[in-house]
Amino acid sequence: MKAVIMAGGEGSRLRPLTCDIPKPMARLCGRPMMEYILDLLGKHGVKQAVVTVRYLSHIIQEHFPQGKYREIELDFSEETSPLGTAGSVKLAVGQEGQPVLVISGDALCDFDLTAAAHMHSTTGADVTILAKKVEDPREYGIINVDAEGRVLGFLEKPAYSQAVSDLANTGIYILSPSALSMIPDGKSYDFAKDLFPLMLERGMKLMCCESEGYWCDIGDLETYISCQKDMLTGKVRCDIPGSRDRLGNIWAGDTEEIHGSVQGPAYIGRNVRIEEGAVIEEGTVLDDGCCVGAGTLITGSILLPGSLVDGECRLIGALVGPGASVKKGAVLYEGAALGDGAVVGARVTVRPGLKIWNRKTVAEGVTVTQHVKTDISGKGLFGDAGIFGQFGVEITPEFCARIGCALGSMKPRFRIGLGCSGHPSAQLLKAAVESGIRSTGAHVMDFGSNFRCMFEYCVNFCTLELGLFVDGGKNISLQLMTQGGLPATRELERGIEALLARGEFIRAPFDEVGNTVNFSGMEALYQSQLLKMAPKGLAGISVQVKSPSVPVQNMLREVLQRVGCDLWDGFALELSPQGDTVRIVENGRVIPHQRILTACCAAEFLRGRDVAVPFDAPRVIDTLAQKHGCEVYRYYNCPADQSDQKARKLAVSQMWSRDGLMLAMRFLSLIKKLGGLEHLEDLVPEFGTFSRDVSISRSPAGILRGLGNQSKGDITEGVVVRSDKGVVLVKPMKTGRAIQVLAEAMNSETAQELCADLEALVKNLDGVSPDSLR
Repeated sequence: MKAVIMAGGEGSRLRPLTCDIPKPMARLCGRPMMEYILDLLGKHGVKQAVVTVRYLSHIIQEHFPQGKYREIELDFSEETSPLGTAGSVKLAVGQEGQPVLVISGDALCDFDLTAAAHMHSTTGADVTILAKKVEDPREYGIINVDAEGRVLGFLEKPAYSQAVSDLANTGIYILSPSALSMIPDGKSYDFAKDLFPLMLERGMKLMCCESEGYWCDIGDLETYISCQKDMLTGKVRCDIPGSRDRLGNIWAGDTEEIHGSVQGPAYIGRNVRIEEGAVIEEGTVLDDGCCVGAGTLITGSILLPGSLVDGECRLIGALVGPGASVKKGAVLYEGAALGDGAVVGARVTVRPGLKIWNRKTVAEGVTVTQHVKTDISGKGLFGDAGIFGQFGVEITPEFCARIGCALGSMKPRFRIGLGCSGHPSAQLLKAAVESGIRSTGAHVMDFGSNFRCMFEYCVNFCTLELGLFVDGGKNISLQLMTQGGLPATRELERGIEALLARGEFIRAPFDEVGNTVNFSGMEALYQSQLLKMAPKGLAGISVQVKSPSVPVQNMLREVLQRVGCDLWDGFALELSPQGDTVRIVENGRVIPHQRILTACCAAEFLRGRDVAVPFDAPRVIDTLAQKHGCEVYRYYNCPADQSDQKARKLAVSQMWSRDGLMLAMRFLSLIKKLGGLEHLEDLVPEFGTFSRDVSISRSPAGILRGLGNQSKGDITEGVVVRSDKGVVLVKPMKTGRAIQVLAEAMNSETAQELCADLEALVKNLDGVSPDSLR
């Protein structure tokens, strides 16, 4: 007997699970559900089957590339337009001369099909309908039968008052040629609505075969989860992959990374990692490649291939889609479902029954109270550290390729600079960005592996309009910059966010993909620029160079050696990992980056030159400039207009104000001229700074507005508040969830007091008492 497997439905009630796959390909305990149906057919002697496909049909066909499953030959019948259940079967088999078995590819059962076929032939039925007794008939098509099992009528999803039968139509039919001949060709036609009522009207014989086996119509996420529990507890006869006797009542694939506790029945796929302290309770399915962090508890939940649940999470009856991520401390309650590649941030709570759609992100600390079809983050894509996230979670190669597509689509066929830190994860992601850029026809100038300040110099030297630096290891930051290596404008950020949201990328023809030009030899030019910062050499100065970054440390050491510095003694130059800040430590005394920058600005004023500095640079620089009749131009970190254009234009030629290595060289040259560090106070007065990030619960815009009104502060990139004690810059973080308070006064103690005063004012405007937070 030939079988027809109905596999064309969209499975809309299973979304987001079925957004990117057809319902028959949804996995049950490590295998697509359709394979279990094929196993059942093979067990009962079926050798040939036609699969009706429509929604994402290529995925089903590609899963069976040889047109065969074990001993069953497979053909595929694709509808170009909806033909209904009966119409699609007629398209698949035409006018068969033998009975045809029709079965759904997106349900699970273990019916005795051989017994049903025997009943069909012995009763001489035109159609035999397999039925299953159900507890609640209201969600099914109900069959009314007589004592001999002959069908009298049908009722679709009745109320209890009309439910005169508890036999549900399973959608499994055996059709005689007489029934097939009544289905019109090329017309939308249904079994229950059209064919069967017509056959009853004509007095044809429809028989009901009541099965005692297992049957589950996987119509929604609740039944998708419960069905797999039934499989694990033996309610359905099926072949679950993996070895059962290895861990008792646990089915396990090829995995050796189980360090936590697993309580069966459960399914553990191949290459699964369960860290120490994690507890996997009964009814849980961990499909291939899943990872569960330490201290996490998972009960009766489904994790699909490649998903990650970080440490200290709680999942109770939840579904985590393929490649989705649940970060540390998150809680997912019954029926919560994450789509393919979705990300739930740290300490998020997802309430029962809520869905988070494919590739959507919920930022940390959020309580999800409705379905999520757009990102819940309270911010744009860009934060203060650029585009920031965990490698393999928020920042994946696929995501970086899309970033590259967006960058390349900003302007047709223009040049984009790329660089990265030396970690392999950063190098991998840079390669993904490069692929995306080139796919649009834009060209890549590859500056190789270095550090951010050197990359900014490369962008500036090559007069590029756009550059992206990939930094990090486990945590990744994608840092965007524009002309001169300066921070990107908000207009540029918004343009990239919009392209990503819409997916409207340029697609270059195969013979017009962009080129990559290797510029990894820019190190010598950068060294040359550093040497220019000390034109008279630094002989007689002894310093030590320290940095967490070996490339930063080695770069400055090599340059200092070339200008005559002694690198074995003296005060210490301490540089940040990306080389953007420097401080001096000598016998317990610290000269911070802000004072070094101020000293170099003061030296420029003595020459009658204006300077361009970041907006949060010390305000004492303005006082020194006024004293010498010079100007200070401040550029914004993320300007929304053209108001800082003059500052940015000047900053292109003054990279020392934002490059720690250049600043160090310039400062050492200045110290040599002054005669030593002890003469620094002759140039720059002592001052102290203090900063703190203050968490807020409401919009920072309202808080800054209130702050500007109360303090009469200057509103620019943040609010500048001045008092007799000093000056404070109050600036929102890009996330919108915190405000940075930077205080400056005659000494550090006073700056700390100023910072505390402004923090209290911010908390008051936020509607939170500071005392309640202590």
